[in-house]
Amino acid sequence: MGGFSKNAMKGTLCVLGAGMCWGTTGTIQAFAPEGASSLTVGAARVFFSGIVLMAFMLAKDGRKLFSGGWNVRGVLLAAAGLAAYQLTFFTAVRMTGVAVGTMVAIGAAPPVAGICGRLFFGERLSARWYAATVLAVAGCVMLVLGGNGGGALKVSAFGVFLAFCAALSYALEGVGLRMIEKGPYETIAVVSIVSGLMALPWLLAGDVSWMFEPRGAACMALLTFLSTVIPYTLFTIGVQSIKLGVVYTLGLAEPLTAWFLSTVLLGERLSPLGMTGVAVLFAGILLLALSKKDG
Repeated sequence: MGGFSKNAMKGTLCVLGAGMCWGTTGTIQAFAPEGASSLTVGAARVFFSGIVLMAFMLAKDGRKLFSGGWNVRGVLLAAAGLAAYQLTFFTAVRMTGVAVGTMVAIGAAPPVAGICGRLFFGERLSARWYAATVLAVAGCVMLVLGGNGGGALKVSAFGVFLAFCAALSYALEGVGLRMIEKGPYETIAVVSIVSGLMALPWLLAGDVSWMFEPRGAACMALLTFLSTVIPYTLFTIGVQSIKLGVVYTLGLAEPLTAWFLSTVLLGERLSPLGMTGVAVLFAGILLLALSKKDG
């Protein structure tokens, strides 16, 4: 028909909002005290967000959590995907460097999600999606390379493999969320608490003393609410509203936001290649966001 459906528009805006919130993660972590390792931060934000979301749902309408009819396979798949992403992504970055790890993990997610949407839900994607995804992924690669400072890239075959596993985990999380077929708030509450329990061993094995410092506690609160609770709730609404491949391409608003915040708050500067990547990535997201057929 002639315009955007209300549901598709809501889903598109929610995913863009989720990407922008996720884009704050690196900047917030940059202000954390020394000793706040990425792996511990990843496990902590999942664990604490699970507690917050479950408490919210119990206060809002706890009956929905115990109403029955839960797709256990979907819950476990989404929860495992969320927890596994933290482990595989941060380990990949440690092994193969930020540039390569980010390029593979974030860049591979849209095509992997598009394939998952086709295999699990029979979704068909338009030529516009393919064009937008190629643009967005290419822009993401240029943005990451442009922020590398021209240094030699560190490449580890196993690190690249783990980064791809992170992309797959991220995509399967969306598959699980779609399979659950409950309201978005109770869905993400249950998935987050299960995922938090899965991530708890990594949290207990790490150094958490930094969380008890005032600055550490403030950073953890921001990481829990701004970069986890809010975006994953918005992401769940998006997954339930528009095609899976579209969700993950729009989710590339995350590196755009990360670039903007690092420039404004951390004083970082991109090379001409990186700035070109920003423009290309933005064009890809805009091309898809304005589509009336995808979603």
